[in-house]
Formats: sequence, structure tokens, C-alpha cells
Amino acid sequence: MKQLCKNNLGGGQKSCQNRIIGLDLVRSCAILFVIAGHFFVLNTPFKNTDFGGFSMFLQAMSIPLFMTGVPLFLLLTGYLNINKTVSKRYYKGCIRVLASYFLFSLLTILFRKYYLQEDLTWAKWILKIFDFSAIPYAWYIEMWIGLFLLTPFLNMLYKAIPTRWQKQILILTLYAMTALPDLLNRYGLHLVPGFWASCYPLTFFFAGSYIHEYKPRFESWKLWIVILLLCLINPVFNSLFVHNHTLIQIAGGPWGVFGTVIALAFFLLFYQTDFKLPVLRKSLTKISLLSLDMYLCCYLFDAMVYPYFMEHYFVNQSQFGIYFFVIVPILFISSFLLAWVKEGTFCLVKRLM
Repeated sequence: MKQLCKNNLGGGQKSCQNRIIGLDLVRSCAILFVIAGHFFVLNTPFKNTDFGGFSMFLQAMSIPLFMTGVPLFLLLTGYLNINKTVSKRYYKGCIRVLASYFLFSLLTILFRKYYLQEDLTWAKWILKIFDFSAIPYAWYIEMWIGLFLLTPFLNMLYKAIPTRWQKQILILTLYAMTALPDLLNRYGLHLVPGFWASCYPLTFFFAGSYIHEYKPRFESWKLWIVILLLCLINPVFNSLFVHNHTLIQIAGGPWGVFGTVIALAFFLLFYQTDFKLPVLRKSLTKISLLSLDMYLCCYLFDAMVYPYFMEHYFVNQSQFGIYFFVIVPILFISSFLLAWVKEGTFCLVKRLM
């Protein structure tokens, strides 16, 4: 079995010769999906546009897959951290993540103050670092800190469960508690307990731990069919039953009943992938290593690129869908380059010290 490299949530891997390239592929797809998902959810009026036409159908079909970015990161966390224990070495692992967060928070504050002309006092800007709003996407770091602190104890809990069947029951229980409310507690209804719905990171964490331990296998074509069918739920339902209305998210969110299955199916498709093409392996490894920094800095480019394209090229959401294939690569490459510069600067400073 290949040696598993050290890996922190969000891209804190150390380079080694015997990498499992399938995990780098999954992580690279995860950061791509995060950036791509922002096209529909945050930066274009997709949610406020009446559904209809081929372009809107394709856009609605792609959203459930692109929204699995965070779930894929969480699955990787459970998979890669199953053997982490309470130790000084483990807790030191958070330093890189927090250093990156503070650096990009300061950079984002300067960007928002002097480029976006947001008028706040410096005291309020500093407070935004600690409430995780300096970077609008930094809710993920707030969630990650808690998961990082809990990980050794979650591992104790998981390993204390004696049988495979009981571990499956744990994951199914968490799935019911965190995913069912997304489907059944809507439109004024409250059909299942929903208090624990926000604990969805535990569902993905333990699912990743389970996959690491038992390496379940499914035929690829079956997993692709599952992903395709679940991605079709929203556009098909709206095409058949909804007219002159915005897209109704009948399938729910990325950690809902169907979103969770899409993320699991995608992870299972690629986590054991292996190939020898050196250029591709090196590229995926580098993207994987920089994925956290790419996540933290992609807002800077979102805030510059989307206003330009919306002003110059937007006519309607249906027409603008084609610009997805222009904007997302620009954002992905720009975020990668800034993350690469930051990492190189950190390494240089470390050597000088």
C-alpha cells in the first residue's frame, strides 16, 4: 500500500514521493467546484431568474455537482485524519492554516477598504478577522477550527465502535439527523427533528473515516448514473411542474439527502485513481497543496472579475451561462497564482529565519 502523506483540511499536505494521486484529484476538484459554485450562488442572478430554456436547464443540472466542494473537503478530512491523536505535533498542524487565514484576511481588508471603498474603522476591520467576516467565504475556517479540535476525539469514538455494521448505523443516524431536515422541514412544515442539521460536518467526517477503513468499491458506471440522475432532479421537476418561476430546489442543498449522496459518489469515483503521467500528477499535487490558500483568496478575484463581466457582457442569465467557461478558469488560475506566490514567500521567509 502506498504511503499516505500528511494532509490537513484545506490543503495542508507536505510533499512526498508516494502520494495517493486520487486524493489530490478529489481535492483539486473540490476547490474547482467551490469556485465554480460561486458563479451560480453568489455572483450571478441565477436564483432570481425564471427557470426555462436549454441553457438554464444545463445550469440547474450542474449546480448540485458544483455544490459538493465543501462536502468533498470534509470527506477528505475524515479519510486522511483517521489516525490523528492528541499530541503536541497534531495541534501544531493548525499553525499553517491560521497563518494563511490571518494573512489573507489582512489582504482582503486592504482590498475592501481601498479598492471596494468600504468605509469602516480599523477597529471594526480587525474585529471582522475574529468574527470570520473579513473574508466573506471564511465561514469555512470557523467551522474547520472546531472540527480540527474535535478530530482526535472523534477518532477515539469511531475506533471504539466494534463492528462495521455499527459504524454504518452511526453514519446513517448522522445522515438522517443532518440531511433529512433539509428535505422535509420546508415551506412551513417541520416533519423531522432539525436541531442537529448543522452538524453535517460530522456526517462527512465519519463517512470519510469509514471509506478509509473499508475501501468500499462500486462500478464506476453505476456511480456516474447516480450522480447524473440526482443532478437531474431539479431541472426535470421544474421543467415538468413549474412555469414562470425561479428554480425550485426540490432536491435540497449540498449536505441534504441528495447532495450528500452526490458527494459520496464523486469521492468514491476518484479517491483511488492512479496514473503515471508526471505532468498531470505534479499539477494536481500543486493544486491540492495550495487549495486552502486558493479558497481564501478567490474572493478577491470574484470581486474584480464578476463586476467587469456583468457590466460588459450580461444580457440575461440564460445567455450569460456560456461565460461560465471563461470566468471560472480566470478565477481558478488567478487564485492559484496568488496562492503560489504566497506559499513561495512563506518558504523564503522561513529559510531566511
